[in-house]
Amino acid sequence: MYRQNNMENEDLSLDLDNLEVQAEEKLKVKNRFEKLSEKVILTSKEKEEALAKAQTSEDARLNAEKERDFYKDFSANVSKYPNAAEYQDKILEKVKGGYSTEDAMVAVLAKEGKLTPEVTTITPPETQVEGGSAQTTVGGEKTLDTMTPEEKLSALTEADNRGELVGALRGK
Repeated sequence: MYRQNNMENEDLSLDLDNLEVQAEEKLKVKNRFEKLSEKVILTSKEKEEALAKAQTSEDARLNAEKERDFYKDFSANVSKYPNAAEYQDKILEKVKGGYSTEDAMVAVLAKEGKLTPEVTTITPPETQVEGGSAQTTVGGEKTLDTMTPEEKLSALTEADNRGELVGALRGK
């Protein structure tokens, strides 16, 4: 009986050893899964941070390009809208929002009631021909002495159409 008890104890101890080995293996597998899960989470966070950093640097680059283009266009257009210099910061914000520089100038100045584009009138200079004592202008009205017969006929036809010849003949 002692032998039978002893065998039973051995079987029990073998089973306990086997259970301990199985428990250790399960624990190792569980630890491995936890470590892998942590790695996946960590890798995911690193990727998100890298993407966020890349997006931030891309946004900064685009913003710098917009500002550079703004200042270039602003200096070219400020002569058209003299009041724009007072509202440069507001105009820059509009440009950053997607407006072109000139559209932003018009929008801001119109809102502020300061939209008065510079009006330039171009008058052709009167050209004097040198020589002689009389002033002669190129492209002006010709005198009867300087007109060709075709030009004289054309001038008479125009005067007749305006009704000037009838009045001149009647003495008016």
